This record gives sequence, C-alpha cells and structure tokens, in this order.
Amino acid sequence: MTPVKAILFDLDGTLVDSARDLQSATNALLAGEGLREISLGETKAMVGDGVTKLVERALLATGGDVTRLAALTRRFLEIYEANPARHTRSYPGVQGVLEDLHRCGLRLGVVTNKPLVATMDILKALGLADFFGVVVAGDVLAERKPHPAPLLHALERLDISPGEALMVGDNYHDVQAARAAGMRIIAVTYGYSHKPHSDLGADALIATMPDLLAILKDGLCMNQQGRM
Repeated sequence: MTPVKAILFDLDGTLVDSARDLQSATNALLAGEGLREISLGETKAMVGDGVTKLVERALLATGGDVTRLAALTRRFLEIYEANPARHTRSYPGVQGVLEDLHRCGLRLGVVTNKPLVATMDILKALGLADFFGVVVAGDVLAERKPHPAPLLHALERLDISPGEALMVGDNYHDVQAARAAGMRIIAVTYGYSHKPHSDLGADALIATMPDLLAILKDGLCMNQQGRM
C-alpha cells in the first residue's frame, strides 16, 4: 500500500464541533422571520452540504419562505460570520494528533463546504490554522463536496497525488468525494453523519481522532526511520 504523504480533513463534525454556533445563528435568522427555533439535534442533521442547504433545510423544517432563500442565506452569513467560534471547539485529541502528523512530515489540508471567512476565523481562533498548507472552503470553487474537485484542488496545491493521500471526514459527501478523487477515506463516528456510519462506505471508522494515529502507525505513515 502506498504510504500516505498528505491528509485532508473535513472541518465541521470532524475537526471541530460547531453545531451550537450554527444553531444559534440559524435560530437568530428564524426568529427574525417569526419562525420557531430548531434544536441542536435538528441542526446537526442539517449541517454538511453548505450554508445554502443549511438555511433551506431550516426553512423547510419551520415553514419558512424558501423562495427567499438567497436573501436569507446572505442574512445568515451576516449573523454567523460575526462570531463563528463563540461556542465552537475542536474535538478531543485533535490538537495533539495534528501536532504528531506535522511532526511526521505529512502535508495537511482542510476541505470543507463551509464558507472561507468562517472557516479561517475558526481555525485561527482554535489555534489550528498553522497546521494546514491548504484550505479549500465551500466558496473557493464552483463545486463543493461530494464533487471531487475541492479535494483534487487541495492535493494539487500540496503537490500530492490522490493515491498518496487520505481523506478524513464524518459524512457521506466526504466519502463520495474521496472515492471520486481516487483517495482513501476514514470516517469519524462522532460527527454529523446523515447516514449510519456502517453505510458510509469508508475504508475505516474511528471513534476518536487519536485512533487515526493507530491506523497510520500500522503502515500508512512512516518516516525515513520507519516510525511516526
């Protein structure tokens, strides 16, 4: 098996738990429309396919006016991007794993369907930005996951071929994008998956981010000395 030289990570539900901030911004938007609030569980089920889809799903769930989707999406971004990291935190072990992978010499990137402004604000606020050589957000290209283009764009920026790379995500769009790009894919089981994890079709499932290191140590990521 070709050793892994680069790892691309999804953001929401993989590196960070952003659901409370997304819920807060969505409920502020809905309140302005005279609509009911959505729960944290509902929010998690709506996350993953970009801001427009999140707003659309929230409107459909609460009886909102979907014909005004474009305007309401812009309003959501105004609310959310004012402070996207108020409650957002990295998942347990993420910081240490990124430090280990960086020490191992792997090239790291983030590929997310979240807009770039909020993505960078979160990565900087949580002290994660410096680990990544490339960040491809949902508004960088015309296509978003599950299209493979964002992953391939990130790998091109890192000068790594798909066969030398691994994707780590939490949802079906991460798996589909990785498969279409010709990459290996590991899915976390703690994120915002819209399907049972066993149905995602990932090469492996991990319950915590530190579990990734055990898989890499089994032969996917070896330095010149043959160890992490």
